[in-house]
Amino acid sequence: MKTAKEKQVETDQKSLPGIREERNRLLAIVRDYVKEQKLVPPLSMEEMVPHADKVVELSGAEVGLRDFIIVLVGNEVWRDTMAAIPFERRILLLPKCLRSVGECQAEIDEFGLLCKECGRCPIGKLQAEAEDLGYVVLIAEGATVVTKLLESGKVDAVIGVSCMETLERSFPHMAADAIPGIAIPLFMDGCVNTKVDLDWVRDALRLRSNGKWAGRLDFDKLRSDVESWFNSSSILSFINSSGTPTEKIALSWLGKTGKRWRPLLSACVFRALNDMDPIIPEPMKKLAVAVECFHKASLVHDDIEDNDDFRYGDMTLHRQYGIPIALNVGDLLLGIGYGLIADSGLTEGNTLEALKVASAGHHGLCLGQGDELSWMRKREALSLEQVLNIFSLKTVPAFNVALQLGAIGAGAGSDIRDVLETFSKSLGIGYQIRDDILDFRQMGDGSDVNSLRPSVLFALVCENSANAEKENVINLWHLQAREEHVVNEIRRIFTGLHVEEKAVQLLHHYRNEAIRSLNPLRNAYLKTFLRRIVSRILGDV
Repeated sequence: MKTAKEKQVETDQKSLPGIREERNRLLAIVRDYVKEQKLVPPLSMEEMVPHADKVVELSGAEVGLRDFIIVLVGNEVWRDTMAAIPFERRILLLPKCLRSVGECQAEIDEFGLLCKECGRCPIGKLQAEAEDLGYVVLIAEGATVVTKLLESGKVDAVIGVSCMETLERSFPHMAADAIPGIAIPLFMDGCVNTKVDLDWVRDALRLRSNGKWAGRLDFDKLRSDVESWFNSSSILSFINSSGTPTEKIALSWLGKTGKRWRPLLSACVFRALNDMDPIIPEPMKKLAVAVECFHKASLVHDDIEDNDDFRYGDMTLHRQYGIPIALNVGDLLLGIGYGLIADSGLTEGNTLEALKVASAGHHGLCLGQGDELSWMRKREALSLEQVLNIFSLKTVPAFNVALQLGAIGAGAGSDIRDVLETFSKSLGIGYQIRDDILDFRQMGDGSDVNSLRPSVLFALVCENSANAEKENVINLWHLQAREEHVVNEIRRIFTGLHVEEKAVQLLHHYRNEAIRSLNPLRNAYLKTFLRRIVSRILGDV
Protein backbone atom coordinates (compact mmCIF):
# COMPACT_ATOMS: atom_id res chain seq x y z
CA MET A 1 0.00 0.00 0.00
CA LYS A 2 1.37 3.44 -0.98
CA THR A 3 2.18 6.01 1.67
CA ALA A 4 0.56 9.47 1.70
CA LYS A 5 3.87 10.97 0.56
CA GLU A 6 4.13 8.57 -2.39
CA LYS A 7 0.58 9.41 -3.42
CA GLN A 8 1.38 13.12 -3.21
CA VAL A 9 4.45 12.64 -5.41
CA GLU A 10 2.30 10.93 -8.04
CA THR A 11 -0.23 13.77 -7.88
CA ASP A 12 2.51 16.37 -8.25
CA GLN A 13 4.01 14.57 -11.24
CA LYS A 14 0.66 14.58 -13.03
CA SER A 15 0.74 18.42 -12.95
CA LEU A 16 3.74 18.47 -15.32
CA PRO A 17 4.42 16.43 -18.49
CA GLY A 18 7.13 13.86 -17.96
CA ILE A 19 7.81 13.57 -21.70
CA ARG A 20 10.21 16.21 -23.05
CA GLU A 21 8.47 16.47 -26.43
CA GLU A 22 5.18 17.39 -24.73
CA ARG A 23 6.83 19.98 -22.51
CA ASN A 24 8.48 21.57 -25.53
CA ARG A 25 5.23 21.50 -27.50
CA LEU A 26 3.37 23.36 -24.75
CA LEU A 27 6.24 25.83 -24.37
CA ALA A 28 6.12 26.64 -28.11
CA ILE A 29 2.35 27.22 -27.96
CA VAL A 30 2.69 29.47 -24.91
CA ARG A 31 5.53 31.43 -26.52
CA ASP A 32 3.47 32.12 -29.66
CA TYR A 33 0.39 33.00 -27.59
CA VAL A 34 2.20 35.52 -25.35
CA LYS A 35 3.78 37.18 -28.39
CA GLU A 36 0.43 37.37 -30.18
CA GLN A 37 -1.38 38.80 -27.14
CA LYS A 38 1.45 41.30 -26.43
CA LEU A 39 1.20 40.66 -22.70
CA VAL A 40 2.98 43.21 -20.48
CA PRO A 41 4.64 42.23 -17.18
CA PRO A 42 4.06 41.95 -14.35
CA LEU A 43 0.93 39.77 -14.51
CA SER A 44 -1.09 38.97 -11.42
CA MET A 45 -2.35 35.44 -10.88
CA GLU A 46 -5.82 36.71 -11.76
CA GLU A 47 -4.49 37.89 -15.13
CA MET A 48 -2.58 34.71 -15.88
CA VAL A 49 -5.34 32.18 -15.19
CA PRO A 50 -7.59 33.06 -18.18
CA HIS A 51 -4.54 33.09 -20.47
CA ALA A 52 -3.55 29.66 -19.19
CA ASP A 53 -7.10 28.40 -19.74
CA LYS A 54 -6.93 29.66 -23.32
CA VAL A 55 -3.64 27.83 -23.89
CA VAL A 56 -5.15 24.64 -22.43
CA GLU A 57 -7.95 24.99 -24.98
CA LEU A 58 -5.61 25.77 -27.89
CA SER A 59 -3.18 22.95 -27.08
CA GLY A 60 -5.68 20.28 -26.13
CA ALA A 61 -3.70 19.73 -22.92
CA GLU A 62 -5.25 18.13 -19.86
CA VAL A 63 -6.87 20.57 -17.42
CA GLY A 64 -4.54 19.22 -14.73
CA LEU A 65 -1.63 20.88 -16.57
CA ARG A 66 -3.05 24.38 -16.08
CA ASP A 67 -0.70 25.26 -13.18
CA PHE A 68 2.29 24.21 -15.27
CA ILE A 69 1.03 26.36 -18.15
CA ILE A 70 0.57 29.31 -15.76
CA VAL A 71 4.28 29.00 -14.93
CA LEU A 72 5.13 28.99 -18.64
CA VAL A 73 2.99 32.08 -19.28
CA GLY A 74 4.73 33.91 -16.43
CA ASN A 75 8.13 32.94 -17.81
CA GLU A 76 7.35 34.12 -21.32
CA VAL A 77 5.89 37.42 -20.14
CA TRP A 78 9.19 38.19 -18.36
CA ARG A 79 11.40 36.68 -21.09
CA ASP A 80 12.30 39.90 -22.95
CA THR A 81 12.87 41.77 -19.68
CA MET A 82 15.09 38.98 -18.36
CA ALA A 83 17.08 38.93 -21.61
CA ALA A 84 17.96 42.61 -21.18
CA ILE A 85 19.20 42.20 -17.58
CA PRO A 86 22.98 41.62 -17.36
CA PHE A 87 24.02 38.16 -16.13
CA GLU A 88 25.77 39.66 -13.10
CA ARG A 89 22.44 41.21 -11.99
CA ARG A 90 20.69 37.81 -11.92
CA ILE A 91 20.52 35.03 -9.35
CA LEU A 92 20.15 31.31 -10.03
CA LEU A 93 18.33 29.45 -7.27
CA LEU A 94 18.75 25.67 -7.31
CA PRO A 95 17.03 23.18 -4.99
CA LYS A 96 19.05 20.92 -2.70
CA CYS A 97 16.82 18.02 -3.74
CA LEU A 98 18.64 17.77 -7.12
CA ARG A 99 21.63 16.23 -5.34
CA SER A 100 22.29 12.51 -5.04
CA VAL A 101 21.52 12.16 -1.35
CA GLY A 102 23.39 8.90 -0.73
CA GLU A 103 26.58 10.11 -2.44
CA CYS A 104 26.54 13.88 -1.80
CA GLN A 105 29.67 15.20 -0.07
CA ALA A 106 28.45 18.81 0.20
CA GLU A 107 28.12 20.72 3.44
CA ILE A 108 25.07 22.80 4.34
CA ASP A 109 25.18 26.10 6.21
CA GLU A 110 22.64 28.88 6.87
CA PHE A 111 22.87 30.04 3.24
CA GLY A 112 22.30 26.64 1.67
CA LEU A 113 24.33 23.80 0.18
CA LEU A 114 28.06 24.25 -0.49
CA CYS A 115 28.56 22.09 -3.57
CA LYS A 116 31.86 20.16 -3.93
CA GLU A 117 31.28 19.82 -7.71
CA CYS A 118 31.88 16.08 -7.50
CA GLY A 119 29.88 15.39 -10.67
CA ARG A 120 27.46 12.93 -9.08
CA CYS A 121 24.50 15.26 -9.79
CA PRO A 122 23.87 18.22 -12.15
CA ILE A 123 24.14 20.88 -9.42
CA GLY A 124 27.89 21.40 -9.65
CA LYS A 125 27.92 21.73 -13.43
CA LEU A 126 24.98 24.15 -13.47
CA GLN A 127 26.57 26.21 -10.72
CA ALA A 128 29.88 26.42 -12.57
CA GLU A 129 28.21 27.37 -15.87
CA ALA A 130 26.10 30.07 -14.19
CA GLU A 131 28.99 31.53 -12.22
CA ASP A 132 31.16 31.64 -15.36
CA LEU A 133 28.46 33.83 -16.91
CA GLY A 134 28.42 36.09 -13.85
CA TYR A 135 25.40 34.80 -11.91
CA VAL A 136 25.03 34.69 -8.16
CA VAL A 137 24.14 31.04 -7.41
CA LEU A 138 22.37 29.73 -4.33
CA ILE A 139 21.49 26.12 -3.60
CA ALA A 140 18.79 26.43 -0.97
CA GLU A 141 15.11 25.98 -0.26
CA GLY A 142 12.91 29.03 0.23
CA ALA A 143 13.50 32.61 -0.77
CA THR A 144 14.77 34.31 2.41
CA VAL A 145 18.33 34.82 1.16
CA VAL A 146 17.04 35.80 -2.29
CA THR A 147 14.78 38.41 -0.72
CA LYS A 148 17.73 39.89 1.18
CA LEU A 149 19.82 40.06 -2.00
CA LEU A 150 16.98 41.77 -3.88
CA GLU A 151 16.45 44.24 -1.05
CA SER A 152 20.18 45.00 -0.98
CA GLY A 153 20.04 45.97 -4.66
CA LYS A 154 22.70 43.42 -5.63
CA VAL A 155 20.47 41.47 -8.02
CA ASP A 156 17.48 42.38 -10.17
CA ALA A 157 16.07 39.06 -11.38
CA VAL A 158 15.70 35.41 -10.39
CA ILE A 159 15.89 32.12 -12.30
CA GLY A 160 14.51 29.50 -9.98
CA VAL A 161 14.42 25.71 -10.24
CA SER A 162 11.89 24.11 -7.94
CA CYS A 163 8.87 21.83 -7.55
CA MET A 164 5.45 23.16 -8.51
CA GLU A 165 4.37 23.43 -4.87
CA THR A 166 7.30 25.67 -3.95
CA LEU A 167 6.82 27.76 -7.09
CA GLU A 168 3.19 28.33 -6.17
CA ARG A 169 4.20 29.44 -2.65
CA SER A 170 6.90 31.73 -4.01
CA PHE A 171 4.76 33.46 -6.65
CA PRO A 172 2.96 35.92 -4.30
CA HIS A 173 6.29 37.14 -2.91
CA MET A 174 7.79 37.59 -6.37
CA ALA A 175 4.64 39.23 -7.70
CA ALA A 176 4.34 41.60 -4.75
CA ASP A 177 7.60 43.32 -5.64
CA ALA A 178 7.27 42.75 -9.41
CA ILE A 179 10.54 40.83 -9.57
CA PRO A 180 11.47 39.58 -13.08
CA GLY A 181 11.69 35.81 -12.86
CA ILE A 182 11.82 32.58 -14.82
CA ALA A 183 10.75 29.38 -13.06
CA ILE A 184 11.87 25.93 -14.20
CA PRO A 185 9.65 23.24 -12.63
CA LEU A 186 11.11 19.90 -11.64
CA PHE A 187 9.60 17.14 -13.79
CA MET A 188 10.39 14.51 -11.16
CA ASP A 189 9.36 15.60 -7.69
CA GLY A 190 9.63 13.93 -4.29
CA CYS A 191 12.07 16.11 -2.29
CA VAL A 192 15.03 13.74 -2.96
CA ASN A 193 16.92 12.83 -6.14
CA THR A 194 14.64 15.02 -8.25
CA LYS A 195 15.15 15.87 -11.93
CA VAL A 196 14.84 18.96 -14.13
CA ASP A 197 15.05 19.62 -17.85
CA LEU A 198 18.67 20.79 -18.04
CA ASP A 199 18.18 22.24 -21.53
CA TRP A 200 15.47 24.53 -20.17
CA VAL A 201 17.73 25.69 -17.34
CA ARG A 202 20.61 26.39 -19.72
CA ASP A 203 18.31 28.21 -22.15
CA ALA A 204 17.16 30.49 -19.32
CA LEU A 205 20.73 31.04 -18.09
CA ARG A 206 22.00 32.14 -21.49
CA LEU A 207 19.00 34.29 -22.33
CA ARG A 208 20.49 37.57 -23.57
CA SER A 209 19.51 40.47 -25.82
CA ASN A 210 20.70 43.93 -26.75
CA GLY A 211 17.58 45.40 -25.17
CA LYS A 212 17.92 48.23 -22.70
CA TRP A 213 17.71 47.44 -18.99
CA ALA A 214 17.32 50.61 -16.96
CA GLY A 215 17.41 48.78 -13.65
CA ARG A 216 14.80 48.40 -10.93
CA LEU A 217 13.55 51.63 -9.48
CA ASP A 218 15.37 52.20 -6.19
CA PHE A 219 12.70 53.70 -3.96
CA ASP A 220 15.07 54.54 -1.13
CA LYS A 221 17.51 56.34 -3.43
CA LEU A 222 14.75 58.28 -5.16
CA ARG A 223 13.12 59.11 -1.82
CA SER A 224 16.46 60.52 -0.68
CA ASP A 225 16.70 62.59 -3.88
CA VAL A 226 13.15 63.89 -3.41
CA GLU A 227 13.87 64.72 0.23
CA SER A 228 16.82 66.85 -0.89
CA TRP A 229 14.43 69.08 -2.85
CA PHE A 230 12.98 70.27 0.46
CA ASN A 231 16.10 71.43 2.26
CA SER A 232 16.29 75.18 2.83
CA SER A 233 18.51 76.03 -0.15
CA SER A 234 16.63 73.81 -2.62
CA ILE A 235 13.21 75.14 -1.62
CA LEU A 236 14.39 78.68 -2.23
CA SER A 237 15.57 77.67 -5.71
CA PHE A 238 11.97 76.71 -6.55
CA ILE A 239 10.07 79.35 -4.58
CA ASN A 240 10.62 83.08 -4.63
CA SER A 241 10.58 84.38 -1.06
CA SER A 242 11.05 87.87 0.26
CA GLY A 243 11.76 86.50 3.72
CA THR A 244 8.61 87.66 5.50
CA PRO A 245 7.71 85.94 8.81
CA THR A 246 4.77 84.18 7.15
CA GLU A 247 6.97 82.80 4.33
CA LYS A 248 9.58 81.61 6.81
CA ILE A 249 6.97 79.65 8.76
CA ALA A 250 5.47 78.20 5.57
CA LEU A 251 8.80 77.11 4.11
CA SER A 252 9.94 75.67 7.44
CA TRP A 253 6.71 73.63 7.60
CA LEU A 254 7.18 72.51 4.00
CA GLY A 255 10.65 71.30 4.92
CA LYS A 256 9.34 69.13 7.77
CA THR A 257 10.23 65.54 6.97
CA GLY A 258 7.31 63.18 6.45
CA LYS A 259 6.87 60.13 4.28
CA ARG A 260 7.00 62.28 1.11
CA TRP A 261 4.79 59.69 -0.60
CA ARG A 262 3.08 62.21 -2.85
CA PRO A 263 6.08 63.94 -4.45
CA LEU A 264 7.78 60.53 -4.61
CA LEU A 265 4.82 59.14 -6.57
CA SER A 266 5.01 62.06 -9.01
CA ALA A 267 8.73 61.53 -9.55
CA CYS A 268 8.36 57.75 -9.94
CA VAL A 269 5.61 58.01 -12.56
CA PHE A 270 7.67 60.53 -14.51
CA ARG A 271 10.73 58.26 -14.46
CA ALA A 272 8.75 55.17 -15.42
CA LEU A 273 7.27 56.98 -18.41
CA ASN A 274 10.72 58.22 -19.46
CA ASP A 275 12.41 54.80 -19.71
CA MET A 276 13.65 55.14 -16.12
CA ASP A 277 15.92 58.09 -16.93
CA PRO A 278 17.38 59.04 -13.50
CA ILE A 279 17.42 62.74 -14.32
CA ILE A 280 14.34 64.61 -13.08
CA PRO A 281 14.14 67.97 -14.91
CA GLU A 282 13.25 71.22 -13.16
CA PRO A 283 9.64 71.41 -14.44
CA MET A 284 8.92 67.99 -12.92
CA LYS A 285 10.61 68.90 -9.66
CA LYS A 286 8.38 71.96 -9.43
CA LEU A 287 5.28 69.82 -9.96
CA ALA A 288 6.42 67.41 -7.25
CA VAL A 289 7.11 70.25 -4.81
CA ALA A 290 3.67 71.67 -5.63
CA VAL A 291 2.12 68.32 -4.67
CA GLU A 292 3.86 68.50 -1.29
CA CYS A 293 2.72 72.12 -0.83
CA PHE A 294 -0.89 70.98 -1.24
CA HIS A 295 -0.34 68.10 1.18
CA LYS A 296 1.34 70.21 3.85
CA ALA A 297 -1.42 72.84 3.55
CA SER A 298 -4.07 70.17 4.06
CA LEU A 299 -2.26 68.96 7.19
CA VAL A 300 -2.26 72.47 8.68
CA HIS A 301 -5.99 72.82 8.10
CA ASP A 302 -6.70 69.23 9.21
CA ASP A 303 -4.89 69.73 12.49
CA ILE A 304 -6.95 72.84 13.24
CA GLU A 305 -10.25 71.18 12.30
CA ASP A 306 -9.43 68.02 14.25
CA ASN A 307 -7.98 69.92 17.23
CA ASP A 308 -4.75 67.91 17.09
CA ASP A 309 -1.81 68.82 19.28
CA PHE A 310 1.15 67.07 17.64
CA ARG A 311 2.51 66.43 14.16
CA TYR A 312 5.96 65.12 13.17
CA GLY A 313 6.88 64.73 16.85
CA ASP A 314 6.36 68.44 17.49
CA MET A 315 3.47 70.76 18.28
CA THR A 316 1.10 71.40 15.40
CA LEU A 317 1.39 74.74 13.67
CA HIS A 318 -1.71 76.23 15.28
CA ARG A 319 -0.46 75.22 18.73
CA GLN A 320 2.83 76.98 18.04
CA TYR A 321 1.53 80.17 16.41
CA GLY A 322 -2.22 80.26 16.95
CA ILE A 323 -5.09 79.45 14.61
CA PRO A 324 -5.12 82.71 12.57
CA ILE A 325 -1.44 82.42 11.61
CA ALA A 326 -1.73 78.69 10.90
CA LEU A 327 -4.74 79.23 8.63
CA ASN A 328 -2.88 81.93 6.74
CA VAL A 329 0.22 79.73 6.33
CA GLY A 330 -1.92 76.89 4.97
CA ASP A 331 -3.51 79.25 2.45
CA LEU A 332 -0.08 80.56 1.45
CA LEU A 333 1.15 77.02 0.76
CA LEU A 334 -1.83 76.45 -1.51
CA GLY A 335 -0.99 79.61 -3.41
CA ILE A 336 2.65 78.58 -3.69
CA GLY A 337 1.60 75.17 -5.05
CA TYR A 338 -0.57 76.63 -7.79
CA GLY A 339 2.16 79.14 -8.61
CA LEU A 340 4.72 76.35 -9.03
CA ILE A 341 2.46 74.59 -11.52
CA ALA A 342 1.83 77.81 -13.45
CA ASP A 343 5.58 78.57 -13.61
CA SER A 344 6.77 74.98 -14.08
CA GLY A 345 7.77 75.40 -17.71
CA LEU A 346 5.33 72.84 -19.12
CA THR A 347 3.59 73.53 -22.40
CA GLU A 348 0.55 75.78 -22.15
CA GLY A 349 -1.81 72.86 -22.66
CA ASN A 350 -0.12 70.67 -20.05
CA THR A 351 0.07 73.55 -17.57
CA LEU A 352 -3.67 74.11 -17.93
CA GLU A 353 -4.32 70.38 -17.52
CA ALA A 354 -2.13 70.21 -14.41
CA LEU A 355 -3.96 73.18 -12.86
CA LYS A 356 -7.31 71.53 -13.62
CA VAL A 357 -6.20 68.28 -11.96
CA ALA A 358 -4.89 70.08 -8.89
CA SER A 359 -8.01 72.23 -8.47
CA ALA A 360 -10.29 69.19 -8.89
CA GLY A 361 -8.29 67.37 -6.21
CA HIS A 362 -8.53 70.39 -3.91
CA HIS A 363 -12.27 70.52 -4.50
CA GLY A 364 -12.75 66.84 -3.68
CA LEU A 365 -10.60 66.99 -0.55
CA CYS A 366 -12.63 69.91 0.82
CA LEU A 367 -15.90 68.08 0.17
CA GLY A 368 -14.60 64.97 1.95
CA GLN A 369 -13.34 67.00 4.89
CA GLY A 370 -16.66 68.84 4.95
CA ASP A 371 -18.59 65.56 5.21
CA GLU A 372 -16.32 64.48 8.06
CA LEU A 373 -16.76 67.77 9.92
CA SER A 374 -20.54 67.64 9.46
CA TRP A 375 -20.60 64.16 10.96
CA MET A 376 -18.47 65.24 13.92
CA ARG A 377 -21.12 67.78 14.89
CA LYS A 378 -23.70 64.97 15.34
CA ARG A 379 -21.65 61.77 15.77
CA GLU A 380 -24.44 59.51 14.63
CA ALA A 381 -24.09 55.95 13.38
CA LEU A 382 -22.12 55.79 10.14
CA SER A 383 -22.61 53.27 7.38
CA LEU A 384 -19.62 51.70 5.67
CA GLU A 385 -20.71 53.33 2.42
CA GLN A 386 -20.62 56.78 4.07
CA VAL A 387 -17.12 56.25 5.44
CA LEU A 388 -15.78 54.94 2.13
CA ASN A 389 -17.33 57.94 0.37
CA ILE A 390 -15.52 60.28 2.76
CA PHE A 391 -12.26 58.44 2.03
CA SER A 392 -12.95 58.63 -1.70
CA LEU A 393 -13.37 62.39 -1.50
CA LYS A 394 -10.76 63.19 1.13
CA THR A 395 -7.86 60.75 0.63
CA VAL A 396 -8.08 59.60 -2.99
CA PRO A 397 -7.56 63.08 -4.57
CA ALA A 398 -4.12 63.50 -2.99
CA PHE A 399 -2.86 60.26 -4.56
CA ASN A 400 -4.56 61.00 -7.87
CA VAL A 401 -3.07 64.50 -8.13
CA ALA A 402 0.42 63.16 -7.38
CA LEU A 403 0.20 60.41 -9.99
CA GLN A 404 -1.53 62.59 -12.59
CA LEU A 405 1.02 65.41 -12.32
CA GLY A 406 3.83 62.90 -12.84
CA ALA A 407 2.03 61.61 -15.95
CA ILE A 408 1.29 65.11 -17.27
CA GLY A 409 4.92 66.09 -16.72
CA ALA A 410 5.92 63.09 -18.85
CA GLY A 411 3.38 63.96 -21.56
CA ALA A 412 1.25 60.83 -21.01
CA GLY A 413 -2.00 60.37 -22.89
CA SER A 414 -5.51 59.72 -21.62
CA ASP A 415 -5.07 55.91 -21.83
CA ILE A 416 -2.47 56.00 -19.05
CA ARG A 417 -4.11 58.79 -17.08
CA ASP A 418 -7.46 56.97 -17.00
CA VAL A 419 -5.75 53.93 -15.49
CA LEU A 420 -4.02 56.13 -12.90
CA GLU A 421 -7.34 57.66 -11.88
CA THR A 422 -8.93 54.24 -11.34
CA PHE A 423 -5.82 53.01 -9.55
CA SER A 424 -5.82 56.06 -7.25
CA LYS A 425 -9.29 55.29 -5.96
CA SER A 426 -8.41 51.80 -4.76
CA LEU A 427 -5.01 52.92 -3.49
CA GLY A 428 -6.40 55.90 -1.56
CA ILE A 429 -9.28 54.02 0.06
CA GLY A 430 -7.00 51.08 0.88
CA TYR A 431 -4.47 53.46 2.42
CA GLN A 432 -7.10 54.92 4.74
CA ILE A 433 -8.48 51.49 5.71
CA ARG A 434 -4.96 50.35 6.59
CA ASP A 435 -4.50 53.50 8.65
CA ASP A 436 -7.74 52.78 10.53
CA ILE A 437 -6.62 49.23 11.31
CA LEU A 438 -3.31 50.46 12.69
CA ASP A 439 -5.15 53.16 14.67
CA PHE A 440 -7.34 50.53 16.29
CA ARG A 441 -4.27 48.59 17.37
CA GLN A 442 -2.84 51.77 18.91
CA MET A 443 -6.11 52.75 20.55
CA GLY A 444 -5.56 54.77 23.69
CA ASP A 445 -2.52 56.57 22.24
CA GLY A 446 -4.34 59.27 20.28
CA SER A 447 -5.70 57.15 17.46
CA ASP A 448 -8.71 57.99 15.28
CA VAL A 449 -10.79 55.42 17.18
CA ASN A 450 -10.74 57.55 20.30
CA SER A 451 -10.22 60.91 18.55
CA LEU A 452 -13.77 60.91 17.21
CA ARG A 453 -13.03 60.77 13.48
CA PRO A 454 -14.94 58.57 11.02
CA SER A 455 -13.41 55.12 10.92
CA VAL A 456 -14.05 51.97 8.90
CA LEU A 457 -14.02 49.98 12.12
CA PHE A 458 -16.62 52.26 13.71
CA ALA A 459 -18.84 51.88 10.64
CA LEU A 460 -18.46 48.09 10.74
CA VAL A 461 -19.51 48.10 14.41
CA CYS A 462 -22.58 50.20 13.58
CA GLU A 463 -23.55 47.84 10.76
CA ASN A 464 -22.93 44.61 12.69
CA SER A 465 -24.36 45.31 16.15
CA ALA A 466 -27.81 45.37 17.68
CA ASN A 467 -29.42 48.73 18.33
CA ALA A 468 -28.61 48.72 22.06
CA GLU A 469 -24.92 47.98 21.49
CA LYS A 470 -24.78 50.47 18.63
CA GLU A 471 -26.19 53.14 20.96
CA ASN A 472 -23.57 52.19 23.53
CA VAL A 473 -20.77 52.70 21.01
CA ILE A 474 -22.15 56.08 19.93
CA ASN A 475 -22.39 57.15 23.57
CA LEU A 476 -18.79 56.13 24.15
CA TRP A 477 -17.84 58.25 21.13
CA HIS A 478 -19.67 61.21 22.66
CA LEU A 479 -17.62 60.94 25.83
CA GLN A 480 -14.58 62.24 23.96
CA ALA A 481 -12.51 60.55 26.63
CA ARG A 482 -9.22 58.74 26.70
CA GLU A 483 -9.75 57.13 30.08
CA GLU A 484 -8.63 53.52 30.20
CA HIS A 485 -12.07 52.15 30.98
CA VAL A 486 -13.59 53.86 27.91
CA VAL A 487 -10.82 52.58 25.63
CA ASN A 488 -11.18 49.07 27.07
CA GLU A 489 -14.94 49.08 26.53
CA ILE A 490 -14.57 50.20 22.90
CA ARG A 491 -11.92 47.54 22.35
CA ARG A 492 -14.15 44.86 23.91
CA ILE A 493 -17.05 45.70 21.60
CA PHE A 494 -14.90 45.95 18.48
CA THR A 495 -13.10 42.69 19.24
CA GLY A 496 -16.34 40.84 19.98
CA LEU A 497 -17.75 41.79 16.59
CA HIS A 498 -14.50 40.84 14.77
CA VAL A 499 -14.42 44.20 13.03
CA GLU A 500 -10.63 44.22 12.71
CA GLU A 501 -10.74 40.97 10.71
CA LYS A 502 -13.50 42.41 8.52
CA ALA A 503 -11.47 45.59 7.95
CA VAL A 504 -8.45 43.50 6.93
CA GLN A 505 -10.63 41.64 4.41
CA LEU A 506 -11.78 45.00 3.05
CA LEU A 507 -8.15 46.11 2.77
CA HIS A 508 -7.37 42.95 0.78
CA HIS A 509 -10.28 43.75 -1.53
CA TYR A 510 -9.00 47.24 -2.34
CA ARG A 511 -5.44 45.98 -2.71
CA ASN A 512 -6.66 43.45 -5.27
CA GLU A 513 -8.73 46.12 -7.00
CA ALA A 514 -5.65 48.35 -7.26
CA ILE A 515 -3.67 45.51 -8.85
CA ARG A 516 -6.54 44.63 -11.19
CA SER A 517 -6.82 48.24 -12.37
CA LEU A 518 -3.29 48.02 -13.83
CA ASN A 519 -4.22 45.34 -16.37
CA PRO A 520 -4.69 47.76 -19.31
CA LEU A 521 -1.22 49.34 -18.95
CA ARG A 522 1.14 48.67 -21.86
CA ASN A 523 4.19 50.32 -20.26
CA ALA A 524 6.10 47.63 -18.35
CA TYR A 525 8.12 50.13 -16.29
CA LEU A 526 5.01 51.94 -15.09
CA LYS A 527 3.07 48.75 -14.44
CA THR A 528 5.98 47.30 -12.46
CA PHE A 529 6.40 50.47 -10.40
CA LEU A 530 2.69 50.73 -9.54
CA ARG A 531 2.57 47.05 -8.60
CA ARG A 532 5.43 47.62 -6.18
CA ILE A 533 3.70 50.72 -4.81
CA VAL A 534 0.65 48.63 -3.91
CA SER A 535 2.87 46.37 -1.81
CA ARG A 536 4.62 49.29 -0.15
CA ILE A 537 1.57 51.41 0.67
CA LEU A 538 -1.01 48.65 1.22
CA GLY A 539 1.33 46.08 2.73
CA ASP A 540 0.16 43.45 5.18
CA VAL A 541 -0.98 44.70 8.56
